[in-house]
Amino acid sequence: MRRIAYWLCFTLVAIPISFGWVAWLLSLISVTLPVPSFSVLLFSFGSLVPQMFVPLIPKLVLMALGYVMLFLLLRRIWLFISKKEWVPFSFRGFPQVLGYIGAFSFALAIVVLVLSIVLRAGSGVPAGMLLIPAMFCVPWAFFLTELLSFRKAATQS
Repeated sequence: MRRIAYWLCFTLVAIPISFGWVAWLLSLISVTLPVPSFSVLLFSFGSLVPQMFVPLIPKLVLMALGYVMLFLLLRRIWLFISKKEWVPFSFRGFPQVLGYIGAFSFALAIVVLVLSIVLRAGSGVPAGMLLIPAMFCVPWAFFLTELLSFRKAATQS
C-alpha cells in the first residue's frame, strides 16, 4: 500500500510539472501545445498552492515554488534511475498520512466519477468534491517526503 500511495502521489505531481515545463520549453521555439480540457484538474497537483489560492500569492513565490518542485521531481527521477530507490525512506509519518489521504481521495473520486458516468446519475460534482483533499494532500506529501529525504541523506553521510 505504501508503494502504491507514493507512486500515485509521484505520478500526480510529475504529470503537471512535466507538461508545464515541456509546454514552456516548446513555447520558446513558437510551438504551442493544446491545453487539455481537464487542465485545471491536471495542474492542481503540480503546485503546493491550490488553484483557489493562486491569486492571493505573489507571482515570484509561485515561480520559486515551481522551480523547487521541478528540482525535487528531477532529483527523485535521478535517484530512481541511479540508485533504484523505489520509495524514499522519508515517506513515513506525516507525509505518509498525507499520501494515504490523497491517494484514497483520488481513487474514491475516480470511482464515483466512473459510476456517475456509467449510471448516468449526477453531474460529477460529488466526484470533484471528493477530489479536494487530494489536491491539498498529494503535492504536500511529495514535497515533504522529498525535503525529508535530504535530511536522511545528510545523516547517512
